[in-house]
Amino acid sequence: MPLFQLTVHISGMRWLLSRIVRHAVTGPMTVVLTTVVLALVLLAACDRTTPAAGRKDTVVPIVPPPETTVVAPPEASTWDSTAGPAMFVVGAEPTEAWVIAPRYTDSTAFDAPARFDLAPLRSLQLDLFASGKRVGVARVGGTSGSVRTDSCRTWPTARLDVTAADTAATRDWNVAFEAGHAQELTVDSIAGLPSADSARFAADIARLASVLPGDTAAMFRGLPFVVNKAWRARTPRGQQLIVAIVVRNVNQEANPRQERILLIAERDSAAAATRYATKYSERVIGLEETLEATDLIALVLLGTERRPTLVVARDTGNGSSFALIERLAGRWQRRWASTYAGC
Repeated sequence: MPLFQLTVHISGMRWLLSRIVRHAVTGPMTVVLTTVVLALVLLAACDRTTPAAGRKDTVVPIVPPPETTVVAPPEASTWDSTAGPAMFVVGAEPTEAWVIAPRYTDSTAFDAPARFDLAPLRSLQLDLFASGKRVGVARVGGTSGSVRTDSCRTWPTARLDVTAADTAATRDWNVAFEAGHAQELTVDSIAGLPSADSARFAADIARLASVLPGDTAAMFRGLPFVVNKAWRARTPRGQQLIVAIVVRNVNQEANPRQERILLIAERDSAAAATRYATKYSERVIGLEETLEATDLIALVLLGTERRPTLVVARDTGNGSSFALIERLAGRWQRRWASTYAGC
């Protein structure tokens, strides 16, 4: 019977294997064979390597998350709800109005998912204003939604019912709000002042425009300021106001350029000898035929707080938009601006 040499890697098994081998050499054949088989089994068990720590032979399937569609919430409108559900601007005729809906801001399109419901506007009572004066009342008789043709989009419209007694007075209205949500201001237009007062008024406005910051276009320097439109008014709290549109023109036949400035200035009525100081201004420069034209629509006291509010229209020739510039916490700022309607 040959002697088996068994090599074991685990030191604790060497003594046991040596005893088995000695027993196999001296015992009967059956015992020898059995002993040898047992020894081989032990050897195989000792040579099996231990798996590395942390090793995983099982593949765990990664289940992707379910597909979801994230819809960005619409930007909150800065419209003051106490100003009423909408603003109305005179349309092609005095009995027709464009419905300027608060949800259609300058960051929202008419095609936005949340459409404006016109039904609550039917039978709404309106106060009609011309500049700052309340000139009459009307009732919304019916409404029509925005119409899209090719790349053009119109404002929603309302048909106004005006009593026969108010027909003449309301012929020149330009903006309206729900009855009781706006109050009039006494507004004097530069066009209606005596010539001496008008000249002084224009000189004040030109001085204010000449010292505005941001006058960086060299082509306009030294050119006169022309007052396109100007109003003055007094608020219930005693501020005297000037609102004006001022222009300068570069009269080049091939390249006519224009600068348009909107400014709002104040002074305290208790110190009438002091000069007006500009509190708000906008400046745009461009080709005269394509430049956005800003126009003064109305100056009213709006909402429950009766805030002095300037309503302006912005016309590009193919369409328009509107904005409310309000006096909030002692300073003038653009409170709300509409989307653009047109082509």
